[in-house]
Amino acid sequence: MNSQKGGRVSLPWAVALTVFISLPFTFFLGKYNFPLWVCFIVWAEYFALGGKPDTWKLIIPSLPFGAFFGAVWCAIAVALADLIIGGQYNMFWGLALANFIVLPIFIALIPRWHIWEKGTLAVFNGFTLFLAVYFTGSIPQVGMLNNPYWVILWAFIWTVVMAYFGWFLGWLNVAFTFPYKVTDRTPD
Repeated sequence: MNSQKGGRVSLPWAVALTVFISLPFTFFLGKYNFPLWVCFIVWAEYFALGGKPDTWKLIIPSLPFGAFFGAVWCAIAVALADLIIGGQYNMFWGLALANFIVLPIFIALIPRWHIWEKGTLAVFNGFTLFLAVYFTGSIPQVGMLNNPYWVILWAFIWTVVMAYFGWFLGWLNVAFTFPYKVTDRTPD
């Protein structure tokens, strides 16, 4: 019984295959089309964190933590903007005031849990991806979209779902490219 290493697919083909597999999710789901740019950013993060399946230990808890703080920041900004009377700049002032409330708490909580400290890239990506999804409106166009808090909730959920799908794409890419052992089972 001989054992040899065999390759599955070369890296360029694996990337093309992974993109090909992911494209239907952005074209054929109607209102629920995936914003694949979020998935591709987390796919790249998967490789930046080592390209191993163990990255889920960092990405799964850390990215939603960052997205949660982005959601809290925007929710406080909306609440403060409603309190500030008149003018076209009330959302600006809401965001400015929310900085002084949310960011110190965010910075203080990161060192409290080892995963958040070790996964600061994922935390930061969660925060920035939430803001990108929220401000570009890359969410399913269902529900009470005239309610700003509903939009924030949708943006949070959609950011986390897309991030997890991006992690899966990274894992799939690795599964396509890494070699595996081939065992010859013919008797000698």
